[in-house]
Amino acid sequence: MNVVAIVNPAAGRGGAAKSWETVRAHLSQPVRTLETNRRGHATELTASAIREGAKAIVAVGGDGTINEVVNGFFDREKLLSESVVLGIFPYGTGSDLQRTLQLPAEPGAAARLIEDRRSRPIDLLKVQYTKPDGARTCRYSINVSSFGMGGVVASHVSRSGKVFGGKISFLAATLRAAMTFKGSTVRLSIDNAPETRLVVTNIAAGNGRYHGGGMLACPRAEIDDGFFDVTLVSFMKLPELVRSLPLLYNGAIYSHPKVGFYRARSLRAESDLPTLLEIDGESLGSLPIEIHIAPSAIRVLA
Repeated sequence: MNVVAIVNPAAGRGGAAKSWETVRAHLSQPVRTLETNRRGHATELTASAIREGAKAIVAVGGDGTINEVVNGFFDREKLLSESVVLGIFPYGTGSDLQRTLQLPAEPGAAARLIEDRRSRPIDLLKVQYTKPDGARTCRYSINVSSFGMGGVVASHVSRSGKVFGGKISFLAATLRAAMTFKGSTVRLSIDNAPETRLVVTNIAAGNGRYHGGGMLACPRAEIDDGFFDVTLVSFMKLPELVRSLPLLYNGAIYSHPKVGFYRARSLRAESDLPTLLEIDGESLGSLPIEIHIAPSAIRVLA
């Protein structure tokens, strides 16, 4: 199998590239390794490798790198190849997708996963949103996309970095955002139902279960069931939000009276005021947004 690894050398504060070399030492077949050097580069490298005949692309890095690699599988919303599979060696400060897919982090086990070639189809989210320049665009999400305070948090983390690791960095950014966040007023429609006007803290659409360095945003989500889960958090003032934070880590978020749960195939949201969003942990734009499930859109080594 022609294998190409797309490595983010900055992931895990430089540890991703070193750990990948350990994985490579366990492999019996040659693997071509390409390193990224700018935002969006992983998407470009992936698309080029697939066009040149790669049969497996291994994303080495955090959730942002994995997202970029996934998007390199597609051109104008169509798969570049029906036979190529995605491999994931998660090495980042968040590694939230690893928790959902239960992927091995130990190099020997990761190498065996690559060489066994066993794959399974998983869903993706197709997210149409507004870029900072006002243009509309489409991007695939493999894990969780959210808007409201989640978008603000991702923006804070993007500017400040993750010097304290994923969980602490996202938690600190969440608390920082909560101190000034006044809620987002959105018009929401799920599965083409009539629009509802809501004031929310956050709305998360989950193909995976975790985001923000271990927060269980969508604890019931299944990555291959043809649906995505929607977690709707109505607006909470700072004291209530702080008291409720443990529910984001222990899987009991739906026990809160201000949290709603939906299982959906599509979602549409608009807002009259700027409302930031994040896709797989990356701050990328704002509302309006449309999300559609893409069932069995990609095969992953697992």
